[in-house]
Amino acid sequence: MKWNAKVFGFGLMFVLGLILAFAPVPKNGNHKIDTKQLLAELQHHDYFIAPEDLAHMIIDKEPGFIVVDIRSNDDFKKYHIPGSIHIPINELLKNKELKALADENTIILISNGNTLASQAWLLLKQNGFNDVYILRGGLNYWVQIFTRPPKPAGTYTDDELFRYEFRVAAGPVMMGRKIVQSEEKKQTKIAKPVIRVRKKKKATLDEGC
Repeated sequence: MKWNAKVFGFGLMFVLGLILAFAPVPKNGNHKIDTKQLLAELQHHDYFIAPEDLAHMIIDKEPGFIVVDIRSNDDFKKYHIPGSIHIPINELLKNKELKALADENTIILISNGNTLASQAWLLLKQNGFNDVYILRGGLNYWVQIFTRPPKPAGTYTDDELFRYEFRVAAGPVMMGRKIVQSEEKKQTKIAKPVIRVRKKKKATLDEGC
């Protein structure tokens, strides 16, 4: 089955909308929840980061972000993204290290899929963490594209070819296997995704159904 981002996006927005509607109000009275702002972010889908974007950031050792794995301890020990830290979802708000790191870093939440990470995203947003993202597709999708990247078929664009070549080249590193790149591979031209920094703005809620 092909990755259907549109269908997935609408489904996730619906699920998170229900979570938001029935979520308890944080006990911290100093932080006011902007429900319309949260729902607007859900509609715009700008809280996801693509696996290729994150892989580039890790390989280039870009500063200013932390990868937080919210799965169980056993799952984390079996495999985790290089450089990620482990904080189970039920300990997110209790973790002093996360609060300190969040002051100067973008948080990227990791789970096996998107559901648990989306709940964690909402939990952090409700409690004053502003710069938070979710790895699109979770680790299930991450492992799939970096171990068995599908080859472009039929008529494909340069971007699709570059994406495939990058997945093949980055796979051993992202899966924890060391490789030595040849000079030819180092010189391969790969289109690097641009990570957009979101500007704070007052969002309006779509009044449609």
